[in-house]
Amino acid sequence: MAAQNIIAVLVIGLLVGAGVGYAVPTLLAPPAATTGTKTYTIGIVFPLTGTLADFGKSFVNAVNLAVDQMNENLTSAGSSIRFKTVVQDDKGTPAGALSAVQTIFQSSSAQLIIGPLTTSEVLGARDYANTNKIVLLPPASSGTAASFPILPGVPHYLFRPGQPGDNFEGSALAQLAVLFQMKNIVYLYRADSSGSGKYNFTKGLLAQAGIQQTGIQIPPDQNDYSSVVSTASSDVAQVISSGGSYTTTAVMIDDYGKEAQNIFTHASTDPQLTKVRWIGVEALNDNTLLSNPTTGAFISLVKLTITTAYTPSSPQGRVFLNTFKAKYGSPPEPFSNYAYDVTWVGMLSVLATGVYSGPAIVAVLPQVANHYFGASGTPTFLDKNGDQAIAYFAIDLAFQNGTAYAYKQIGLYDGAANKVTLTGG
Repeated sequence: MAAQNIIAVLVIGLLVGAGVGYAVPTLLAPPAATTGTKTYTIGIVFPLTGTLADFGKSFVNAVNLAVDQMNENLTSAGSSIRFKTVVQDDKGTPAGALSAVQTIFQSSSAQLIIGPLTTSEVLGARDYANTNKIVLLPPASSGTAASFPILPGVPHYLFRPGQPGDNFEGSALAQLAVLFQMKNIVYLYRADSSGSGKYNFTKGLLAQAGIQQTGIQIPPDQNDYSSVVSTASSDVAQVISSGGSYTTTAVMIDDYGKEAQNIFTHASTDPQLTKVRWIGVEALNDNTLLSNPTTGAFISLVKLTITTAYTPSSPQGRVFLNTFKAKYGSPPEPFSNYAYDVTWVGMLSVLATGVYSGPAIVAVLPQVANHYFGASGTPTFLDKNGDQAIAYFAIDLAFQNGTAYAYKQIGLYDGAANKVTLTGG
């Protein structure tokens, strides 16, 4: 076995299941004779401008943290292999994602790209990635529209070992409506592939539970959403005038970032929307929304309850959080641990192959992912589509904490049992 492959195996043996940058003891891997550094370029594609820019920037930092830690391990092991990153802003659009992936591949021949972020962006770049045999590892794409079966002879270079899929979250949302004894739901959803897919899935479950619902599309990338809020207010008023009650009516929202901030700001002064409970998706676990006095007060008032990433306390998670804060001066945005983890999965897969090529990475990545436990606090296991098959969501409630606003966990969704259990709130 070549010296470089021995080092790769040692690094994988120590780090799969750890997911953090513990130094590799040099006594386990004697320094290899090297004649020069071999550097592999990893692409990073996230929105650095637009409504999801805060998440995108945090994800970039998480990826770079993982790369720095891996390079420290490789140095300790005496390996000549190094990883470096190149970043492109996809502006949060499918066309931007395609352009970003093209630019990275044409300029650096990167075989592995971490990103894009949303399912719409992923779909914008997927065909190009398959054609050019570029592995895409998006950490937070969860839409069912990007679930494609792995079939013999069919190019498949998209893997999603990060955030669990929308089918799990849609079930959790519907169960929350049932547990809160809702009879009517006004459902606001972003009119993109992920939002529309989750809405269609969830509304079927609501109907099965005997809950009436009306759907309102949120057009992406608008400057103002007063018309969406006005429509939602009218729909709630119609429910009440038809004999419904505020206590059994809820607004369900599937949006994020600046769009959600605009919606919440308008809703905060609405006489109908301030009287009903709100239920929302994981992307609303956003420090920007909590720290804004207007939106923070509103989501606390309406008891916004969200399904969000469940990150049990673990040594890996604590190391990630502490090293991220030490390196960048502030905590990571939610879901940044997924970006960190998929980067480790990608790099470990590269080391396992001994070469840097998309087809070689694809051949080993599922096996590496299926034996990985990282900063997210839960194991990784890929399903027949190459998506995360293990699903847990925390059920979090917005509340006022002194002069600030925060979330507290009041329950848990277990995807294996497909069950939400509330523990308080």
